[in-house]
Amino acid sequence: MRKHAIGCVYAIGMCILLSLLTFNNICVTRPSVQFKHNQDDARPSRTCASPKDCPSNSIAVYIRSGLANAIGPEICINGELILSGTKINVGIGLNTVLLNGSSGGIISSGFYTGADKMLDFLRGIGPGQILLVASYDDPSIILKEESRELLRGLGSSAAQTLGTRDGWLFAGQKGAEGSAFEKHISSDEKTNTFDKWPAVIEISGCFKKT
Repeated sequence: MRKHAIGCVYAIGMCILLSLLTFNNICVTRPSVQFKHNQDDARPSRTCASPKDCPSNSIAVYIRSGLANAIGPEICINGELILSGTKINVGIGLNTVLLNGSSGGIISSGFYTGADKMLDFLRGIGPGQILLVASYDDPSIILKEESRELLRGLGSSAAQTLGTRDGWLFAGQKGAEGSAFEKHISSDEKTNTFDKWPAVIEISGCFKKT
């Protein structure tokens, strides 16, 4: 009887341990793909915030930064969610959506964790294309000097001075002077909302179809 009881306790203990290990493995799993060039991966799953005063021949965008390193950013097009943590298609670094400026269609979407691939991407942006960017955790390490210069050419005024763990959002169209808008908040331990990270920021606006 005593051996039976010990065996039951051992079995229950092993089950609990296995459950905990399995749970932990699920919890720490992160997407392994750095960037997706597949429109199917960017299909909207629900509606989200969008500017209400955009004319019918325009593209409405809404962008929200990530919360510290815990909750991913959001990027929405015409009221539809494209990138978010709930869709499991965002990642630490810089999250981007590239749009066709004429149709508003998604050319590519995903996230960058490496500076070289981010630079290659920025070099390939064509005239009239619209770039949307949302930071998550630390965007500064993803930007080489040339990347910052290319973003300045797209209309960014903050890319040149972006620092460690700053919050940053950007939307700009290549070749359309004066069309860009962005928001930048510096990380400062004296004023940060979340320890090493500043508060969540958001922007919204409209791009006229070309």
